[in-house]
Amino acid sequence: MNILKYEPAFREKCIEIFESNQPKFFDAAEKKLFTDFLDEDAAQDYFVVETDGDIVGCGGIFLDQQSNEAGLSWGMIHADHHKKGIGTMLTGYRIDLMKEKYPNAAYKVDTSQFTAAFYVKSGFKTIEVIPNGFAKGLDKYMMKLES
Repeated sequence: MNILKYEPAFREKCIEIFESNQPKFFDAAEKKLFTDFLDEDAAQDYFVVETDGDIVGCGGIFLDQQSNEAGLSWGMIHADHHKKGIGTMLTGYRIDLMKEKYPNAAYKVDTSQFTAAFYVKSGFKTIEVIPNGFAKGLDKYMMKLES
C-alpha cells in the first residue's frame, strides 16, 4: 500500500470510492460537495491510497485558521476494501501529518453514527451529536482528538 498526493488524474477513482459508500455513509446530496472539493480544494493536503495498482481510498486534512482547529476531511475507503486495515492506516497517516503541520491546533473530525466508533479507536471523543446533521438518517458526530 502506498499513500500518494492527490492529483486530478485520481478524480474519477475518488468519485467511484464515494459512490461505493452510498447511501449508508454518504447522502446523494453530498456528492456535489465532494466533487467541488476535489476540483477546488484537494490540491494541498488530500491523498489517495494505492494498492496493487488500484486507488482504493482517499482522505485529507485541513486547518481552519480562525478557530485554530485542524481536521480530517473526506476520508473514505472503497466499500469493497472495508475491514482490511486500509482506513486505519490512512487515518493514522493523516493524524500524524496534522500533528506535524499544525502542532498547536486542536484536532477534529465530523462523521456519522456509522463511523464514529472507528474514530474512537484512533483517540477521538464525541463532543456533540446533531441528529440528521448531514442528511435524513445521517447524524453528525462532532469529535475531538484527545491529547
